[in-house]
Amino acid sequence: MHHRIIEAAGTRVLVRDTSAQVLQRESDALDLVALAHEHEVDWIAVPADALHDDFYRLESGLAGAMLQKFVNYGLRLGVIGDIDRWVARSEAFRALVRESNRGRSVWFVASEDDLLRKLDA
Repeated sequence: MHHRIIEAAGTRVLVRDTSAQVLQRESDALDLVALAHEHEVDWIAVPADALHDDFYRLESGLAGAMLQKFVNYGLRLGVIGDIDRWVARSEAFRALVRESNRGRSVWFVASEDDLLRKLDA
């Protein structure tokens, strides 16, 4: 699995490489959880394109299953990149993004720099 570790505001973040395999199953989230614990990180940053389209279709259940895994294991997730087409297609997904970005567990941001700025805030 391709990744790198960065630190921001005293927080360790595992940044998943854009060339890594698409995350398309609940077990892929568990693999990330194991990797995060191995590297003792608090956050996992995943490119938006690295998430299977089913993640953005809430009726598939993939997003709920994956997000629940991260929360259950005390990890936070940053989804980095353009998700405008998914936000435009679904009021439910738009609400998930809005509520997630208000909290401290899951953030949808446009760039890695945006994630780092939010961590510093």
